[in-house]
Amino acid sequence: MALTAHCYDGQSSRMRAAQLDCVDGCLQLAFEDGQRQRWPLEAVRIRPRLGNTPRVLQLPDGGYLELTHSAELEAWFPDGSGRIEGWADWLERRRGAILGSALLVLAATVLFLRHGMPWLAREAAERMPAVVERHVSEQVVALLDRLHFNPSTVPAARRAALQQRFRALVRGEPRSAQMRVVLVDAEGLGANAFALPDGRIFVTDQLLELAGSDEEVLAVLAHEAGHHVHRHGMRGALEQSSLFVVAGLLFGDASGSSLAVSIPATLLGSGFSRGHEREADAYAFDLLRRHGQSPKAFATMMRRLSALVPEALEKGPMGYLSTHPPSPERIAAAEKAATGAGAGAASP
Repeated sequence: MALTAHCYDGQSSRMRAAQLDCVDGCLQLAFEDGQRQRWPLEAVRIRPRLGNTPRVLQLPDGGYLELTHSAELEAWFPDGSGRIEGWADWLERRRGAILGSALLVLAATVLFLRHGMPWLAREAAERMPAVVERHVSEQVVALLDRLHFNPSTVPAARRAALQQRFRALVRGEPRSAQMRVVLVDAEGLGANAFALPDGRIFVTDQLLELAGSDEEVLAVLAHEAGHHVHRHGMRGALEQSSLFVVAGLLFGDASGSSLAVSIPATLLGSGFSRGHEREADAYAFDLLRRHGQSPKAFATMMRRLSALVPEALEKGPMGYLSTHPPSPERIAAAEKAATGAGAGAASP
């Protein structure tokens, strides 16, 4: 039985209708104007089947034919689809297989986000050259210098005493040689402290003004030291950038510019950040206890800081967007560690 085919010469977009048949081991093409062409079957290549799209026959002269799939084509080209192409075509024609594949991709994505990505970020951060950490940190400092930082107004004697106590606290800890406290006046940042990948720990004058004692400040510095020990700065940057790539692939926007990509990536990134904060908290509690200091000072400082934050940011839907765990949770963990009932020392 002759099949209706659309013939293209491979040089232009012109299409010619024709009837296709197989005669004596050759494909025979009959055009409407009476012209005929013949090719041995072995000289014609059939492209793998793909769902309900037309089948394509590649002709020896560079042209090609498009026609609907049929049993005749299967008989003429019994090996027309490779094993992989045939398996893919079989899947595409079964809703159950499509649903199963989608669920498998979803499960693999969740496992990668929960376990694979954090592991990859941790391994990459461990191998990150120090020069990269310094470069990234310098970029952050350059930005903050223009927006927020002014020289500290805290008396030099108190600054020196605080830095000396911090050096004694972290002496012998992993990566402690890189850690140094930098005090700045930053009204725009308020009471704050943060660690950069190169080991600099910035503390604002406003945090010192809020603290009731240097023990409370040291408790915060112990937490920031935990960030540096666990390389949370570089790990967070790697996780966040990877999240945008994964979300872009899932939602079809590799640029990551759409809300469909940025919102899920932000939510997932907040989850990773909260995990880093809990890890730094656990490290701080263990470090303080090993030096005979109570983690209760951390709980006290957290109460002071949480009093500055609107309750709506701590609870409800907005709390999920926070990069830190809820303050009551952190305060309870610190008080539990202070009583000696904590879950044990955190390994650096």
